[in-house]
Amino acid sequence: SGKINNINITNSLFDALDIDFSDIKINSVVVKKSENDCLDFSSGLYEINSLTLNYCGDKGISVGEKANVNLINAKITNSNLAVASKDSSTINLANLNIDTTKICLSAYRKKQEFSESKLKVNNFKCTNYFKKIDLDNKSQIIIKNNLWKNY
Repeated sequence: SGKINNINITNSLFDALDIDFSDIKINSVVVKKSENDCLDFSSGLYEINSLTLNYCGDKGISVGEKANVNLINAKITNSNLAVASKDSSTINLANLNIDTTKICLSAYRKKQEFSESKLKVNNFKCTNYFKKIDLDNKSQIIIKNNLWKNY
């Protein structure tokens, strides 16, 4: 547990930042080019004030296994999947700007021992994408009072 002021990561061959079983507050995270996930959180409580992710090989933000993540400002560009909440996790995003991604937002159950996931977003913008929402039949994605159902 604790507080971190700034994290800057460039040219990661795997997950750029992977934090599990923690209670962490981070002021600013900048990741430039990760071959896999830019951020990966599991089983804990996480708060981030400012987040800038560019060129994430898989997911920009991956949250799983009962993690709870609160983000104030996030900008994600050039990722495969921008934000994923899975396996009983919750993500709350105040301001999210995504550009150039295959999938903007995703919420689902991946592992059998967990349940549905939630992703809540205010002030959401996603441009240059293939699919805006990817959702299983029990998880929820809420965008400014709109509940997205499975597509």
